[in-house]
Amino acid sequence: MGTWSEALIETTREQAYPGAMMKNSDGRSGMLTERSINGIKICAVKSMYMMPVPTDEIIASFTCLNDMITAGWVID
Repeated sequence: MGTWSEALIETTREQAYPGAMMKNSDGRSGMLTERSINGIKICAVKSMYMMPVPTDEIIASFTCLNDMITAGWVID
């Protein structure tokens, strides 16, 4: 979790909802497709008409936001 600034982590806590583009400290990126009591899912994206569109491939899932941030994911 030391890679990202506290400001970016706080922005992630406030603004990471379905449709948000996410980035990981390991270089991966994806789109947050679910943030609910059931958990958080980040899906791979493909480019369609120069816009990122989520695919059905789940590249990360978490039970809570803290676990997602600890794993290196923040809003892009």
